[in-house]
Amino acid sequence: MKFSIIALLGFFTLTASAQNYIDIAHFNYGNTPLNNFENTTEQTNVEEFGLQLTFPIVLNEKTVILTGISADRSRLRLDPNFLDHSSLNKVRLQLGINQVHSEKWTGTYVLLPSIASYFETISIDDFQLGLLTLFTYKKRENLNYKVGFYTNTENYGPLFVPLLGLYYLSPNQKFEATLLLPGQADVNYKLAKKTALGMNFDGVTASYNLNKSMSIPKGRYVVRSSNELYTYLQFQIGKSILAKTKVGYSISRTYKVFDNEDKVDLSLSSLYFGDDRTQLNTNFKEGAIFKVELLYRIHFK
Repeated sequence: MKFSIIALLGFFTLTASAQNYIDIAHFNYGNTPLNNFENTTEQTNVEEFGLQLTFPIVLNEKTVILTGISADRSRLRLDPNFLDHSSLNKVRLQLGINQVHSEKWTGTYVLLPSIASYFETISIDDFQLGLLTLFTYKKRENLNYKVGFYTNTENYGPLFVPLLGLYYLSPNQKFEATLLLPGQADVNYKLAKKTALGMNFDGVTASYNLNKSMSIPKGRYVVRSSNELYTYLQFQIGKSILAKTKVGYSISRTYKVFDNEDKVDLSLSSLYFGDDRTQLNTNFKEGAIFKVELLYRIHFK
């Protein structure tokens, strides 16, 4: 699956949840060895940065205002004929509400406006608008289920993703599982008081307006898509800071360039309807990814 809202997961832990913490800040840096473009000896690496800041405002025991900002950047060559590297940037605001509807049900509703482009100039084609709706059902103190949807106005057309997930913490608090399918899955086991071993899957998709650069003419966009599987070690540093060292592999990773007029009728998760687009660049091969993450985590129970 090619979808990820990992940066928003901190919003889902605030009330009526088995999870007893929220990540206020989350920074990640990733890099790959040189990847070969298909049918050529030209290569590129992929360098990625990401930052998520979450600012919950508690109004009362049933209502929390959700605010935050996230930013990410990918730097790579999009084609063997492009001599310079492209920087793909996205800044997203998050504004919503987490509402306890009953003893068992909680709703999360978040508006997600964003700008995604080179950032050399800003135009109307850089703007996107997303909406996240997620309902949490509290089965037990250590188990809940989630159902909802995410939609966004991507450069290639409207995107709609149904969501299904759960959170589980074992009675001894050593094993933890977080799922929000189709885009995210994480399981970890606590080896010691401050060390855990884990695996996670990230399904990533994003689109960016390309503006005009030295290599790419104006009037094009790129769609980033990747399925990434990681294993990691997590270390607690002090009371609230955690660090993760991750080694992973990308499956079917692409950064496809299209003309702005080349769109689809609808994208349902990773399925594209009315897709007769013509790709304007060459893909590079999948490969290893190395990533480091830092988190500032606050426990509220």
